[in-house]
Amino acid sequence: MATALHGVRVLDFSHDWAGPHATRLLADAGADVIKVEYPRRLDGMRGGHLEDERYNRHPRWWQLHRNKRSLTLDLTRAEHRDRALVLVRWADVVVDSSRPGVLDSLGLTWEVMHGQRPDLILLQMSAFGATGPDAQYGGYGGAIEPTSGVEAFTGYEGEERPRRIRELDVTNGIAGACAVITALVRRQATGLGAHIDLSQTEAAISTMAGDAFVAVAAGAAESRPLGNRHPSFAPHGCYPCRGDDRWIVLSVQTDDEWRALCRAIERPDLGTNPQLSHVAGRRQHADLIDDAISTWTRGRGHREAMEELQAGGIRAGAVFDAGDVANDPHLAARGWLLDAEDGSGRYPGAPFKFATDPVVVARRGPFLGEHDMEISTDIISLAPDQVEQLRVSDLGTAFDPE
Repeated sequence: MATALHGVRVLDFSHDWAGPHATRLLADAGADVIKVEYPRRLDGMRGGHLEDERYNRHPRWWQLHRNKRSLTLDLTRAEHRDRALVLVRWADVVVDSSRPGVLDSLGLTWEVMHGQRPDLILLQMSAFGATGPDAQYGGYGGAIEPTSGVEAFTGYEGEERPRRIRELDVTNGIAGACAVITALVRRQATGLGAHIDLSQTEAAISTMAGDAFVAVAAGAAESRPLGNRHPSFAPHGCYPCRGDDRWIVLSVQTDDEWRALCRAIERPDLGTNPQLSHVAGRRQHADLIDDAISTWTRGRGHREAMEELQAGGIRAGAVFDAGDVANDPHLAARGWLLDAEDGSGRYPGAPFKFATDPVVVARRGPFLGEHDMEISTDIISLAPDQVEQLRVSDLGTAFDPE
């Protein structure tokens, strides 16, 4: 089956979540992605347990690294660095998410890789970028959220303590995939490769907080956390439903929608209250309105409440847990849940669909070194007896003490 990135080759040195999410999107679009793994410190997404080969069975690994191949290399060994350079010549794209200088210290500088493959696209997506005062610091989403300023918007109204959102790895992974695809389009037009320095902190600012930064630069007051409320719409929030930890979200954006909501929750008195007929008044009396909505939603299941409100013309959606998502008829009807061709299970799809290039899950995330022999003999041109066998005694996890 022809796919959008069929024939594109990706060498993936990234780890944890953001970089691998970028390469997963590329793999889903048809790219041939080789995930390079360091056996002495396995990617954290494999988990922290070596017994019974549990590192090969973690569900998040199967999901995040689906459609990829696994090759184990120890880049502290000269012969393995030579193998990596062969793969650089093979690759169209190299992706790295380490701190600046890590690949350089292993002899894989941009100059060396560009010399091996002049039209190479190198994406380096470190936490804080390759330049500036914070460049040498490592960082995960938990550090990027506060330093980017995104965490400043995630608390409840009037509450000082910020709340984590835990989504920056996903959005930064999307940014990384978009950067690669943009560079591929440019290379197709010009023949030129690219060295992309993607600061995950700057990507978070642009995708999650850019409007707030622009507003302050233009003289507006600094934004404050609003919880589930909205600066322009009211009511707007998340409300409890019948059952344990069941919720629904809704957003009223016009005065007509407000009156429709009052009819739906059987509170026509609120709809005729002149103080609540405009958004400013509704914002002023938000607590009163939230209490009325909550009284109604608590008597209904989250799906039931969603369907009733939607039928009344209200923007509303049930808050789903993983079981709801897996069994949602709306998602099933649109083919969002994908059954892997290798029979390994059902996987979430993408939030978009191509008419001619559907996303296919050919296989689960690879076992450690599953493709060592295949890649080493077919691409690196080693003899079979030159391919080392993995030894359990050599394995370590990302959670082991240094």
